[in-house]
Amino acid sequence: MTARHSVFFGDVAEDEYYATPHFPLAGDKVIVQTLPAQFGGSVANAASIYAHFGMPTSFISQLNSGPLTQRLLGQMREQGIDTGHVIFDEDVPDSKCIILLHGEQHIVLIPTLGITHSEIVPATFEHMADAEFIVSTLTDVKPFRRGPQGPAEILESLRRRGARMVLDLDVYNAENQGSGLLEHCDILFMNSLGASRFEQEGQSISRLLDGGATAIVITRDSEGCELHHAGGIVEVPGIPVEVVDVTGAGDTFTSSFLYAYSLSGDLVEAAEFANAAASLAVGTVGARGGLTTRDAVDAFRRSTARTP
Repeated sequence: MTARHSVFFGDVAEDEYYATPHFPLAGDKVIVQTLPAQFGGSVANAASIYAHFGMPTSFISQLNSGPLTQRLLGQMREQGIDTGHVIFDEDVPDSKCIILLHGEQHIVLIPTLGITHSEIVPATFEHMADAEFIVSTLTDVKPFRRGPQGPAEILESLRRRGARMVLDLDVYNAENQGSGLLEHCDILFMNSLGASRFEQEGQSISRLLDGGATAIVITRDSEGCELHHAGGIVEVPGIPVEVVDVTGAGDTFTSSFLYAYSLSGDLVEAAEFANAAASLAVGTVGARGGLTTRDAVDAFRRSTARTP
C-alpha cells in the first residue's frame, strides 16, 4: 500500500553560519568566524528529513521567484519533494537566516518576510486535504485565507477531509497567543522554553487533549522528550552523545516522530524513535544534519539499548 503524501507548509531559507567566541550583549562588537552557508528553514528541514525516510512529501511556501528561491526549491526537488504548489509573490524578500554558534548552544535570527495573506487556491486546498499530515507553524498558518475563510475555518475543513494538522510551536512566541488555532490541531511539538511560555500564557495541555488533540510533545534537548496523550504522560530519557550542532534537531525530531507514527500508529514508539534520530542529528553541522535512514536510527537504538 502506497503511503499518503504529507504537506509541509512554511519556511525555507539560506542559513548563514557564524562561530562566535561568546554571544553578544547590547552594544557589543564580536569578531566571528564565517562558516559555510547551509540550506535551511525549519519547515523545509523537516520536509527534507521526512522525504529522506522515503515518504511522499510536498513543500509549500510563499516566496519570490528570484535566483535564491530557485536554488532553494531546486535542492528540494532533487530530494524528490514536490514543490508544485509553492505560492510565488514578488513582494516577499529573499529568505535568509543568521545562526550564531557558541559551543553546544546557538542563536537563530530570522528576518521576517512580512507575509500577511496566503491564499489557498482550490487545487492547493485539495492537495492539502488529501494529505496524511499537514506540518506547519503558527506563524505560517495565521495568514491562511480561502476566499472569505480564515485560518481556523481552513484548518477545520482540512481535518474534516481526513488530514491531520501538526504544528511545531518551537519556543511559542507570545505574539501567537490568542490566535485560537491550537484547538484545531492534532499533534503539537514544542521545546522546553516553549512549554514554559505556553504555561505562562495560560495555555493548558490537558485542555487541548480533552478538546481532541492526539498528542503534545515537549522536547528537552539532552534530557529527551515528554509525550502527553490520552493515555497519560510518557518520559523518554535522553541519550548521551557528543554534540556538534543542535541546529535543526527539533526539525529532525518532528519528522522522525511523524514517520514512525505513520508506520506504527504507536505514539510511544514514535517518540522513542524521534528521540534517537534527534540524538544522531546533533553530531553533524547543519540544520539538515538529521537526514538519516530507519536502518541507521534502529542501529543507533540497538547500540544504546533503546530498541524495544
